[in-house]
Parts: sequence; structure tokens; C-alpha cells
Amino acid sequence: MHEEAVVTTERTGGILLIVGSVVFLVGAAVGVPRVFTQRDPQVRLRMLTERLRAWQVAQPLYGTGPVIAAAGVALLAAASDEGSRTVLAASCATLAIGALAWGWSLYLRGTRVSEFAFGTLPGWPFATYVLLTIAGIALLAVGLLIGDFRTWLGWLALGTDIVFLAAYLRFKDIPPFVFYLLLTLVGLAVL
Repeated sequence: MHEEAVVTTERTGGILLIVGSVVFLVGAAVGVPRVFTQRDPQVRLRMLTERLRAWQVAQPLYGTGPVIAAAGVALLAAASDEGSRTVLAASCATLAIGALAWGWSLYLRGTRVSEFAFGTLPGWPFATYVLLTIAGIALLAVGLLIGDFRTWLGWLALGTDIVFLAAYLRFKDIPPFVFYLLLTLVGLAVL
């Protein structure tokens, strides 16, 4: 690949990381964000039924953002040398598989609102999404470190990802928007 094409592909990857993150964050803003901090299931259900359309519109945005971000990592892989290409491709695959689990979780949240409000939906889709996203970010960080990227960015991504894992293991939950704040930063740095 010519140097100009590599730069264009890398920048497009950065743009897709940013766009995917923004799409996710718009979903978070459009939905009923206060529902996640509400502990009373009856109040949660009331909040969701009062804004049911917004809740249902938010779910595809929540789901599309991670897929776009994974595509951004695929383009970073395409623009990279052989060593980092393999690791970045693995990152993309891991993020994409996590996004599939997340998509199932979102489908359930959007169609079984009462079960979501009462916390009775199956937990495995969200746990799978979180763990695969954390693994995908770790692979992204390694790919950044061994590739032709800013070294500080790889270390920042890896350090932040370790914090994400520790928080998830400690609290058994993590707000997914934190992933997309980090991926926005990665996208900006590779532009």
C-alpha cells in the first residue's frame, strides 16, 4: 500500500472510531439515561414506559456505534504493518463479536422493557459484550504499541483498559459509554 493510501486508510479508521463512539453516545443521550442510576424497579419501569419511544429508538444507536468502531479498528489493521495488522485484526474481530452479544442484549432491552426494569433479563449477553470489548481494547492497545502509532496512546489505552477490567470485576457492572470515550480519544489521536 502506498504511503498516501496508508495515511488515508488510517485516518478513515480514526474517523470511524469517532463516528461509532458518537453514535453510541447519541443513543445514550436519546434513551432514558437516568434509568441506569435508578434503583427502584417500579420507578425504572415508569420512566421507561413514559419515554418508551425514546428508549426503543436509542437501542439501535447503542448497537450501531460499536459495529462502526470495530470497522474503524479494521481500517487501522489494514493500514498497519504485518505484526500490528494481525493484532489489530484480532481486536476488530473481538470487538465485533462483542457487539453481536451487545446487540442481543439491546434487542431484549427494547422488547422486554419490564424485564429490563426489574433486572430479570439474562445477564450473559451484557457480560459477554463487556468482557469482549475489554479484550478488544487490550488487543487494540497492543496493536498500537507494536505498530507505527504514538507509543503514549497504546500505553494510555492499555492502562485505561486495565482500570475498566478491575472496575467490572469489582462492581460486576460498568457503564459502556466509558469504552467509547476511550475509543474517541484513540480515533482523535490517529487522525
